[in-house]
Amino acid sequence: MNHEAARQQGFAVPRRRYLPYENRMNRGPSKWSRNLVWTASDGNRASKNRGSVSCICKFWIAGNCKRRDQCRFLHSWCSFPGMAMVTSLEGHEADLKGIALPTGSDKLFSASGEGSLRIWDCHTGQCVRTLNLQAEAGSLISEDSWVFLGLPNAVKAFNVQTSRDLHLDGVVVGQVQAMTVGYGMLFAGTTSGSISVWRVTDTESDPFTYLTSLEGHHSGPVTCFIVREHRLYSGSVDKTIKVWDPNTLECIMTLRQHTDTVTSLLCWDQYLFSSSLDGTIKFWACSEDGSLEVTYTSRQGEKVHALGGLTDAEAKPMLFCSYQSGTVSIVDIPSFQERGKMFSTHMIGTLTFAHGGLFFSGYKSGKLRVWSLAATKESSEN
Repeated sequence: MNHEAARQQGFAVPRRRYLPYENRMNRGPSKWSRNLVWTASDGNRASKNRGSVSCICKFWIAGNCKRRDQCRFLHSWCSFPGMAMVTSLEGHEADLKGIALPTGSDKLFSASGEGSLRIWDCHTGQCVRTLNLQAEAGSLISEDSWVFLGLPNAVKAFNVQTSRDLHLDGVVVGQVQAMTVGYGMLFAGTTSGSISVWRVTDTESDPFTYLTSLEGHHSGPVTCFIVREHRLYSGSVDKTIKVWDPNTLECIMTLRQHTDTVTSLLCWDQYLFSSSLDGTIKFWACSEDGSLEVTYTSRQGEKVHALGGLTDAEAKPMLFCSYQSGTVSIVDIPSFQERGKMFSTHMIGTLTFAHGGLFFSGYKSGKLRVWSLAATKESSEN
């Protein structure tokens, strides 16, 4: 990419607001959305008027489609109006385990299975630092100015404002594969099925106090978390979703409707969404007796690896569903009507959403892509 040309063209902050609706990171505006200097090339924008076939052209991928504008297949990595791939960040050599854009930072963090942590400059798109973790990374998240890294039998924390680097005390058994922050606590799920818990404090000397390890509940590795409405939800390879009371740290409910690994959890309004390698996405709602019941099951026809959510410029919620094939379907909620797709030659295992219509996708190949839902004049002004 010609970064100098991109700097001259600039990148306007979109007037329309696209907001992540999952209870995760980046609650405030990011420096990426304010200072991004790249612009998307035409080949990275959603194609228009290219026939009715919603499939990407394999010859275009290889760089040798001779039909050009006459081709009835897509010459783009997405088919959603107003969406564009801003840039592709390369350097990791194994599947990405997490992407984090902490508050108050102009650096993007990414960790992968080959044991490296990369830090990217949001102004230039260049990797400014690569850390050899000497262990496989299992998870990476951020909350406010803190970045949390999950490793075998350990969790590390780094503050981007103070440069403080911590190895959290406490019992961590197994590779940390999922983390979340909520209700003043950090939760880390491991391959042993246990969940380690730290209290987030206001003290500078001891910002994280170890509380306990929740064991004997999940019989397989913990794969995902979501925090919402005074509840913590955890998904696992054991095909279950556990519902926890964060006040007592007790498991109050077990959901057993999936028939394979639960891969992702997401909350919208009063609903819980769950995806699984069984090829389904389930919508859960609270019944009269207080239990959670499946109100709708969407059968996808292939394994579902990740979920993510944004509200569009009209405040309509959209669900992003990542499949084994490398496709990401973008659908309306609650109708589940498809609005567009993203395409890749490798499976997307990580979706991280920021404000300003920007989001990031991490691939099995190690590639990291930056996307914008407001990169065109049409999407920013209509």
